[in-house]
Amino acid sequence: MSSDNTVKKPRVGGKGPAPSGRLHSHDSRNCSAPSKRPGIRKASKDPASTLPPGGSGSPAPRNVRALAHSFLLRCETDERYVNIALDRTLRELRFDSRDRDFFTALVYGVTERRITLDYYISLLSKKPLARLDPTVLTALRMGLYQIIYMDGVPDSAACNESVKLVRRGASSAAPFVNAVLRSFIRRRDELRLPDRSADPYGWLSVRYSVPAELAALWCEQYGEEQAERCLRGMDEPPTPTLRANLIRIDRDALLKRLEQDGISAEPSPYSPHSVRLTAPCSPASIPAFQEGLCTVQDDASGMAVEALAPKRGDTVIDMCSAPGGKSFAAAALMHGEGRIMSYDLYESKLSLIREGAERLGIEIITAAARDSSQPDPDCIGAADCVICDVPCSGFGVLAKKPDMRARVGERIADSELPQLQSRILAAASLYPRVGGRLLYSTCTLNRHENEEQVEAFLAQNSGYSCEQMHTVFPDPDLPAYLRTDGFFYAVLIRNT
Repeated sequence: MSSDNTVKKPRVGGKGPAPSGRLHSHDSRNCSAPSKRPGIRKASKDPASTLPPGGSGSPAPRNVRALAHSFLLRCETDERYVNIALDRTLRELRFDSRDRDFFTALVYGVTERRITLDYYISLLSKKPLARLDPTVLTALRMGLYQIIYMDGVPDSAACNESVKLVRRGASSAAPFVNAVLRSFIRRRDELRLPDRSADPYGWLSVRYSVPAELAALWCEQYGEEQAERCLRGMDEPPTPTLRANLIRIDRDALLKRLEQDGISAEPSPYSPHSVRLTAPCSPASIPAFQEGLCTVQDDASGMAVEALAPKRGDTVIDMCSAPGGKSFAAAALMHGEGRIMSYDLYESKLSLIREGAERLGIEIITAAARDSSQPDPDCIGAADCVICDVPCSGFGVLAKKPDMRARVGERIADSELPQLQSRILAAASLYPRVGGRLLYSTCTLNRHENEEQVEAFLAQNSGYSCEQMHTVFPDPDLPAYLRTDGFFYAVLIRNT
């Protein structure tokens, strides 16, 4: 069998596409991995801040690993979203920057690469994964992740520290953990991914650590080549995009302000109103953000609002608004003149819209709780533009939400979600005036939720026509600071 199906530890700083079957530099997550996560760590030119405590090649202190181990176990039990729980935990633990980076790298890395890690554990363990104690399985995942993806951690340290984790609560399993990890270290060059020709979905699943159901869905809908390009493009999340608040500043002035504040950024090639951060940075720490001169919005989402093209004086209804990004983008394009009604099903989310509008100095947004799947008589024929960004499976943002990978199968099988999308679109279609515009959008890559929804709507509503329809795929050949989320949008015109 070809050596392209072996797994090797990534080279430090390796770039470019990996060989077709090897876990190589393209997949690597070294100790600077948190910097690849938008908003996790402030930008720093000090390379030591990206290494585990003790300098290059030194393992992190045992307590950081123990805390990561406990955190992952709690998330497993509580089925909580990792990013939400992680933010709260980091505030509570008050790590220094190096421990914070190491902790975050382990948590996100083990979560994101779980399918790949479990594949190799299953090859090396005589016990089925389902029979392993969660304490033991989590320690194995952490150890294996460090061995494969973290160049700054010696194999021996990854193995020894994982054994120590198990000794704390399941001492009898320590020899088993030691044996599995050391077996991987010895045999890594001979361990193979599934045979791609015989099992292409299984190969993509293990290679890119996504459920085989998603690999199958994308292969069937977009073809195997485009499916793999999507998965490659989601190996590394895009860096944050800042959208100029046109009520207060234009893009050129925003770029100058960022430069003055020492923030590395470039004009977006996709939007005349956006800039791309070229180095890791938490947007919330940027003075221009704090002062309401810009907001965070991925270019794919921003392009959708620009395609809708709201203008000064328009009335806009945003059907599923929270946290408010598309309402804010519309208000900026309208230069703060007109009216925007921003609805969300949950009252608790409205504060995100109101606080964001206040920070940006937007006075034309009214936020209210409303079930957007039910028509509102007061809104019929009242809008120039309607934003219908429906709840979706979210497959386009897997790079930003690593724990979503474990829920992909459930979302593919969720037959109620497309029905909800159809009801929201049907209600939204009542609100534009004749000549008005309706934006239907999702942050997923799934024809059942995207093209097929629009096509079914148009077949049943002859008074509407489609002006434009686009699927935005993550491009793996671009650097992270030029990538976008996976996204879909269509602009529909009400003709009668």
